[in-house]
Amino acid sequence: MFSPAIPPFQVLTSLADAVARGADLPAAFDALITGFARALDTRASLFQKVSRGWTLVTQVRGGLQLSVSDLHMALGSISPEDCTAVVDLRSIGEGLWTSVPLNDSGGPSIVVLIAGDWTAHRNALDSFAVVLSFALRSVREREIRRRVERLSFDAYAMGRRLSRLGDLDIVGERIVSQVSRSLKAERVALALYRPEEDRLIVAATHGYSATVVKDVRIEPGAWVMGHVFASGRPVLVPDTRQLTGMAVGSREYRTFSFAAVPMFAGTETVGVLTATDKRDGSAFDAHDAAALRTFSVSASLAVVAARSDTEVHRLSFAATLDSLTGLFNRPYLDARLHQEVERARRGSSSLTVLLADIDDFKAINDTYGHQTGDAVLRMVGTVLRSTVRVFDVCARYGGDEFAILMPTSDRSTAAACAERIRQHVSESHDAGDDHQHLPPLTLSIGVAVIESGDAPADIIRRADQCLYRAKGEGKNRVCVNLDVPSLRPAPMAGRDANKQV
Repeated sequence: MFSPAIPPFQVLTSLADAVARGADLPAAFDALITGFARALDTRASLFQKVSRGWTLVTQVRGGLQLSVSDLHMALGSISPEDCTAVVDLRSIGEGLWTSVPLNDSGGPSIVVLIAGDWTAHRNALDSFAVVLSFALRSVREREIRRRVERLSFDAYAMGRRLSRLGDLDIVGERIVSQVSRSLKAERVALALYRPEEDRLIVAATHGYSATVVKDVRIEPGAWVMGHVFASGRPVLVPDTRQLTGMAVGSREYRTFSFAAVPMFAGTETVGVLTATDKRDGSAFDAHDAAALRTFSVSASLAVVAARSDTEVHRLSFAATLDSLTGLFNRPYLDARLHQEVERARRGSSSLTVLLADIDDFKAINDTYGHQTGDAVLRMVGTVLRSTVRVFDVCARYGGDEFAILMPTSDRSTAAACAERIRQHVSESHDAGDDHQHLPPLTLSIGVAVIESGDAPADIIRRADQCLYRAKGEGKNRVCVNLDVPSLRPAPMAGRDANKQV
């Protein structure tokens, strides 16, 4: 049988040098397969083994013209540990080929297929395969060094960026997006521990459907995330098929490899960071796991800081609210009134203030009790919020009295809004089952529009005069800007919160 000639060893050595000088692995693979095909004057293909089987990396001179199923069948019998051997592809119309495995212990298995039967030169090809394996390893190690440097920089840069963010949701989104980019992972998840539930919640994801994870709660010790959280140890699985007791048939992932690391804040475990489905189909390795641990350090610090900021904001916001009605409280209203008066003065714009008072509230408390009185106050607060514009400021002014700031609102608009509020309150008893347990209610409202030179106390005084007039004219009505001397002393800043009319 005719045996093709193999080129001088010096030619093969120069080819190995060209591979070793490759800028990266793709460039090295191209140099390898192109040089191999040219030196042997034949078709050639290069395959790499991933979690789901062999994948074609590159080929020249036509390479193998096979369907995916035929390709898997052709390569299924090849062992990466074998020496140079014949691969019989005559049954699928491709004749005889020769496989030359390249054993690189630092990376995935690689096989070069060359057209024809070259087994007569097995010793030379086996020796050349060893040289090529070393060449590829040097390129791979260079890539690893660059990758480690890049990942370290990415983790440092992420920490700097996250330190400037205060919102926990935004922090979570930035973490999973950065990890996905740096590790080239299609799916990343961040789970955080909630002490009040004693569960992990999925706080942020990349590559997962939001509807799938939004209600997920994971007990410590359950599933992979729960195990990593409870044990405090990272998990790196190159291939889930090698794990006993794990069903892989129902998996919706594209690969069989994943990595998960715990997130620590001091001695406390605050969550878990996971990644799966590398875009190139390869398995996660120790370098990926180390990078994920590095990212988890920055992520933990950012999460703790964001939680602290979120809690500060929550407490600050809670301090501006009236605990009974959920409306803003008097101190917040006073501060906003000063701001809105200054804004109206600078922009020559309008500002309207509404003061509203529940009619005969003392009688309601005396007749029905304070629990009913509290329910009345909550109901009125709900009516106010649902009637005004989103940027208007509703506050409990004191006792049974409420105030509304309406920036850029003129007299007629504010009066119409006040009338709607009055109507909604007076009709609330007949509006449905929600309020039928409450007594019939009415509201008196005074409306004042800012005038040139007004201080905050001036516009409040005029709104209070209008409210006093509405009370005097029979209650359950709206009165607008009263241009007469004060009929009632202006309200003091420390008005009794229990005032009743």
